Amino acid sequence: MALQSIGTNGWEARPAQSKASVSVASRVLTANQVLDLAAKAAAEVEDTSGWVRPLERGSNRLRLVVRDLTRADDEPVLHFDVEVDRAVGRVTARTVIQSFVVKQSGVAALLPVARRKIAGFSAYRAFMERYADALSDVDPDVQVSYSGD
Repeated sequence: MALQSIGTNGWEARPAQSKASVSVASRVLTANQVLDLAAKAAAEVEDTSGWVRPLERGSNRLRLVVRDLTRADDEPVLHFDVEVDRAVGRVTARTVIQSFVVKQSGVAALLPVARRKIAGFSAYRAFMERYADALSDVDPDVQVSYSGD
C-alpha cells in the first residue's frame, strides 16, 4: 500500500525527498540541447529498483516518469519535469517532482509523512547524476547544483 502525494498541501505534509532537484545554468547549451540531454540521461538510468522514461516534451519542459520494478503493478511511482528557462546569454534548467508515492508498509507506516521514503527515488537520483554528467561532457563550464534529499 502506498500514499499518493495528490491532495497533500504544504511542504510539511510531504517527504523531505520531494524537494530534491538538480539546477543547471549554461552559457553554451541551447534549451533544446538541455532537454535532449535530459531524455538521453533518462534512457541511461540502470537502477536495480526502477527506470526513468520521458512522457511528453514541450518547448520548455520534458515530463518524465519513474516506474518502480519492485512493485507488482506497472503504475508510475514518481512524475517529474525538467523545466527550462531562457535568459539573455544563458539557459537554466531545474528538475521538479510533481507527484510521488511513498513507501507505507511495515515500519514506514509508523513514520510521519515528512520522514518517509519516496518509491523510485534512487532512480530519480541516478537520473540527476547522469544528467549532470551529460551536461558537463558537452559544456565543461556548466553550473550544476543539487538540493534536497
